[in-house]
Amino acid sequence: MRLSNSLKCMSFVTALALIYIHMQMQIIDLAYQGKRKEKNITKLTEKNGTVSYNILTLKSSNNLGRKLLAENSDLQFRDKGDVVELVAVDPDAGQPRVLAASQSRSTNPILSFFSRPEAEARAQERKPFRLWLQR
Repeated sequence: MRLSNSLKCMSFVTALALIYIHMQMQIIDLAYQGKRKEKNITKLTEKNGTVSYNILTLKSSNNLGRKLLAENSDLQFRDKGDVVELVAVDPDAGQPRVLAASQSRSTNPILSFFSRPEAEARAQERKPFRLWLQR
């Protein structure tokens, strides 16, 4: 009976040891997989940065201008002699307009707290705009 009990005990301990070793191997394998995925993520992040830089370089106005000038096209950059400034005049300039609803309404101090303030229409001063002329 002693021999059978010791064999049972040794087989149980051996099975537990094998299960423990298998679990430890899985843990180590998962750690290696995590390292590989981290390296892959850093490579993809660097590649994303270089691709974004290349896209922004290709879309830049400097790059597009160089390409257009290198193609010997008839396009050219405009100089100050080609720019004409025009001033648009507003006929109601200097006369601020107020909405009619706010003028005719009587104000109650209690209700004015809950109501929205009326909007005012103000005449804005027009700035000159530029027009490019083709020769």
